[in-house]
Amino acid sequence: MRYVIALLIGSLTGVVAILIHQSLPPLGVLVALAFSYGAIWLIGRRFAARIYKWIAAIGWIAVILRGSTFGEGQELLVQADAVGSTLLLLGTLIVLIAVGARN
Repeated sequence: MRYVIALLIGSLTGVVAILIHQSLPPLGVLVALAFSYGAIWLIGRRFAARIYKWIAAIGWIAVILRGSTFGEGQELLVQADAVGSTLLLLGTLIVLIAVGARN
C-alpha cells in the first residue's frame, strides 16, 4: 500500500508542478521545483525508506514526460520555452537530489 501511496503522491506532485510552472515566470517554476523537492523528501521522511522516494520520483518523471509530449489534440502542457525546459531539466535533477537526500 505504501508503494501505491508514494506513486500517487509523486504523480500528483508532477501534476501540480506542471500547473504551477507557467504562472508568474520565473516565480512559478521556482515554486514548482521547491514543491517537488519538498514532496519527494517528505515521502522519505514519512515512510523512512529511500525506495518510496524512488517510486515517487518515477511517478513525477512519468507525469512530466507525458506533459511534455503531444497529446491527442496536439496540445503541450510543458512547452519548449525557457520555463518549460527549466522544469524538465532542473526538475529532474532536483527530484533526483531529493531522492539522494538523507531522511
